[in-house]
Amino acid sequence: MEILESHGRRFEVALELLQEGRSFTFDGVRFSLAPHELLVVAAELSCWPIKDEQTALTDLRRTKSVADHLAGENPLFAALYRKHQHLFILVNYYGHGGEMEVARLVDDEVVWANA
Repeated sequence: MEILESHGRRFEVALELLQEGRSFTFDGVRFSLAPHELLVVAAELSCWPIKDEQTALTDLRRTKSVADHLAGENPLFAALYRKHQHLFILVNYYGHGGEMEVARLVDDEVVWANA
């Protein structure tokens, strides 16, 4: 489900679906819940093949920024955001619903998936 605004009934439905194990996308960033109270915040790489670590860091920081923005704009999302640990990742989509994690943000640094 793609969400265009951080408030309203459609956003509330997206949060309900999220808690039921589905995902939603806001501003190109996908939100989903994984086991063990983990909120996965994922975005597609801005370019492939990836140019360098700085490009990945910029993409990951943007992903976190979108999540932080939603938490600041919507009290329901903010409560969920505070309740869960966060995993910010970049993925590469390779068609037919498949994706591969490329990198994640750990302590404001890029950690490559193959490392």
